[in-house]
Amino acid sequence: MLGADESLSMAVYAVGDIQGCFEPLKLLLEQVNFNPEVDTLWCCGDLVNRGPESLEVLRFLKNLGDACVCVLGNHDLQLLAYSAGGKSFSGDTLDDLIAAPDADDLIEWLRFQPLLHHDADLNWCMVHAGLSPRWSLNKAKRRAGRIEKILRSEQWKPFCKSLQTKDFPMAEPMGKDEKNLFSISVLTRMRFCSAEGVCDWKQKTAKSKTAVYQPWFVHPKAKWKSDCRVLFGHWAALGLVLKEKSVLGLDSGYVWGGHLTLARLDVPKTQLWAVAS
Repeated sequence: MLGADESLSMAVYAVGDIQGCFEPLKLLLEQVNFNPEVDTLWCCGDLVNRGPESLEVLRFLKNLGDACVCVLGNHDLQLLAYSAGGKSFSGDTLDDLIAAPDADDLIEWLRFQPLLHHDADLNWCMVHAGLSPRWSLNKAKRRAGRIEKILRSEQWKPFCKSLQTKDFPMAEPMGKDEKNLFSISVLTRMRFCSAEGVCDWKQKTAKSKTAVYQPWFVHPKAKWKSDCRVLFGHWAALGLVLKEKSVLGLDSGYVWGGHLTLARLDVPKTQLWAVAS
């Protein structure tokens, strides 16, 4: 355990990228005596893929009902695309889920999950990857909402399949379709960008190779910083982000030999628990 233990009733917890690793998730929830009757679990996206138990993870989270809040990550979108007839990629571990008798119900549940969740009382906004420095919280909500509307419509299959073939715009474009592509890329794939919100999609390391592109959350004039704190995952190479005032990063890379990390959010000082791979 990485944090001191207090009363664990009526708690709000957040977990980093689960990626189909059900056993460590269960161990973490056992450590804090998670009770879905009173507690809430936030999941930072990438619920599935790479790990061996994506099916079990989705079944468990779906059955939590209102006690679970998830946002979609890039691997969750890959599951949606694959289930819609898209491609499977090297390293994917989704076939058991696709073949399950309840696959359709799980896919239906997944595509109705948001891309952004905001809790005004806790002052936390959760996304999988990041926010553009040019976005206020309200603008980010609008951008996420447009994508969510597509995912919940009859157009979800061609839209998700198209994400496998299109190049991500580096800067915010003018056209509607390209703007939606940029928005979903920021929310589910962002790591480095300039202060003006121009994204570098190629760099996946912990440190940037150029001075122009820096982690999306370090730019001091980012508009969202006056609205909320941001909880995110996605960036295993960077690991836990604990010392930045405006963000909390929880992808500690369990599927890459690291840890799965759980944080308690509804306390003055964030508490952490971790399970090693």
